[in-house]
Amino acid sequence: MFGWDYHNSKTDRIKLFLFLLVVFLVVGFAFSNFFRVTNKEKAPAIHPKEEVPVGVAKIANSAASSSYESAATDGENEYDQTEKFSEEELEATKKLAVQFATAFHNYNADNPQGYLENAKPYMTEALYEKMKRNGRREVLERSYLTAKETDVTPVVNKSNMIARWNVIVRGEAKSVDGKTSATEDWYLVGIRDVEGEWRVEDVRVNVPN
Repeated sequence: MFGWDYHNSKTDRIKLFLFLLVVFLVVGFAFSNFFRVTNKEKAPAIHPKEEVPVGVAKIANSAASSSYESAATDGENEYDQTEKFSEEELEATKKLAVQFATAFHNYNADNPQGYLENAKPYMTEALYEKMKRNGRREVLERSYLTAKETDVTPVVNKSNMIARWNVIVRGEAKSVDGKTSATEDWYLVGIRDVEGEWRVEDVRVNVPN
């Protein structure tokens, strides 16, 4: 190769070694450049971060703040039924809720349907029939229930048709053997206008409101 006698000449062998070394270096450099270019083409383009104009940022922050304040305001009014009913309507429904809860609470095991008949004037016909079908049974310790005082608390109400009140009835329970104990029962009452008169449409006893 190239007139070199690398079998007998030490100098020619050195020349051959250097030649092969140069060839390997050139080939290696070429491959290195090829892979570098290929990887650069495959790498995702990095776009500069877009700057938001100060005015736009302020508007966005202001809108977010207003939305938060609006949500907080809505949360504060979730117990306020004045947005759905007039003051007169709320007073009338609250009074009816107390009258109903008192009549409904008082119970006499000797006349188990008496409470229902006493509460009937305040109820819708549908609720009366439902209560009549289901009946009512109290434990022996509550064979006789007497209401002594009431409190009314507001409840969360999303309805525009039904006014709701939570009536807390405190009183006394008497067992069949004459033992007495203090009681406190919660009546969640829903009241609807039926042909111009307020009537209790539903009632739940001792449940979270």
